[in-house]
Amino acid sequence: MHSNRPLFPLLTVVFLGYLGFSLALPIFPPLFLNPDYDFLPKTLMQPSRRMLLGLLFSMYPIGQFIGSPIMGKFSDKYGRRPVLLLSLLILIPTYISSAVSVMLHLPYFIYISRFLCGLFEGNITTAQAALSDISQNEKVKTKNFGYIVTFSSSAFFFGPLIAGILVDSKFVSFFHFDTPFWCAAFLVLISFLIVYFFFKETHPGNPKVYIHPFGILKSFIEVIRFKPLNIIFISNLCYFMSIFFFLNFFSSFLVNVFNFSAFKLGQAHAYLSIFVMLGPFFFGKLSKKITPPKITSLGAIFTGLSFAIFLLPTFSLALVLTLIPIGFLISIGFAYPALLISNRANKTMQGQALGANMAIQVFSEGSTALIGGLLMAIATPLPIWIGAIIAPIGGLILMTQKKKLYSFFSSLETKK
Repeated sequence: MHSNRPLFPLLTVVFLGYLGFSLALPIFPPLFLNPDYDFLPKTLMQPSRRMLLGLLFSMYPIGQFIGSPIMGKFSDKYGRRPVLLLSLLILIPTYISSAVSVMLHLPYFIYISRFLCGLFEGNITTAQAALSDISQNEKVKTKNFGYIVTFSSSAFFFGPLIAGILVDSKFVSFFHFDTPFWCAAFLVLISFLIVYFFFKETHPGNPKVYIHPFGILKSFIEVIRFKPLNIIFISNLCYFMSIFFFLNFFSSFLVNVFNFSAFKLGQAHAYLSIFVMLGPFFFGKLSKKITPPKITSLGAIFTGLSFAIFLLPTFSLALVLTLIPIGFLISIGFAYPALLISNRANKTMQGQALGANMAIQVFSEGSTALIGGLLMAIATPLPIWIGAIIAPIGGLILMTQKKKLYSFFSSLETKK
């Protein structure tokens, strides 16, 4: 009972963090692409608007890429609680600055605010590390990491729907495009108060952990090259890039090929999120029969296959059916790669290792957004086809280490 008390504040941080992020998703495309909103100069041509929008989308993951390993290492040295509290406190003005930049039509200022939001949302890594701290065994850890997927995907379900209301002055006269950011700042404040009053330290910190401005980068590289982890990191990179090639561009595919409206796109995102949310409920049964590395490798292979099947239907009903397995497989792709890293990293480097894994995840998110735009200029489905190819490669890479990995996890089962 005592060990499960941190679940509430930690999962609250995860849910409200992703909810605050997802509130912004439906805001930027109309602001940047529709000249009627006057956010960008009316004389700016559409190609330039699209380029600026793609650059803006990359700011948040770039910030997370830098912030995640830093947050992870600081939490290893100073403990989870102070790092969570400080990062949440700093996040509040970053969201307020986003609101002000939209309200006062300061487009270039919003790039800075989105970068800072991503930088300090690296606290998700700290929450992951704390969940690992309170997990007594692999079974509990699998369940806890499944909670992260469920809560984050549920935030992505509700966020865009809530944002659609918060920007519409028909509901409330003062609602506008800046309102979701004010709401996000308020949500972060709630997270801060919940952590302050309810979260008890799960890792007292290790004063021996060395932190230096250039040492952060060095330690990140060392973790990536650490032999028990490096093959998993490479496999995870392929898996993450595959997932984000799909998530970043399946909306564009639906618009260009099936003429989906903005309303239908919102429904498609929510529909997909339902199956991502449901996926973790099956993790317990999967883990009883299959080891985590095998689940991850098979999940990556079937993810690639599901993306290829998604591109085949010629009518929307069949297309909708293909999203069911994709949602379940994406839930595996967000939970099990982090679980593998956590299981193979020792207790003194949980935050550092998970921070490196989160950095790889957000690097994948940002890089696929930039690369996919170029690929889509060649052919609309090309980014998804690339994702369909990359995922199985990640699974096969992991399978090359199956003897070492499977024996490692078998030894864990024997110890239990």
